[in-house]
Amino acid sequence: MTTIQNQIKAAALKEPKTVEQQFLKLSEEVGEAAQAYLAAMKVSGNDYKQLTKVDVQEELVDVLLVTYAILYKLDISDEALNALLTQKVTKWLSHQKH
Repeated sequence: MTTIQNQIKAAALKEPKTVEQQFLKLSEEVGEAAQAYLAAMKVSGNDYKQLTKVDVQEELVDVLLVTYAILYKLDISDEALNALLTQKVTKWLSHQKH
């Protein structure tokens, strides 16, 4: 596991929010990412926010961090997480048309 992964896990395990609260936080972060995307793409009614693709990327990283926090709160091991990621990526790739 890389240093950043260790830092993410350490921060996640220190997080005082309950799993239920973290799911609400995840919903909030997904909404913020969607808002940032709409603003960055200058979608009508959203372009006044002056956001960029970098803002979208930052919001999506927040989504990832909260997701990791939930997984670690649910006692996933690093091995199980890697196995699930591998399984899901393999499935995803197998459903794509080449």
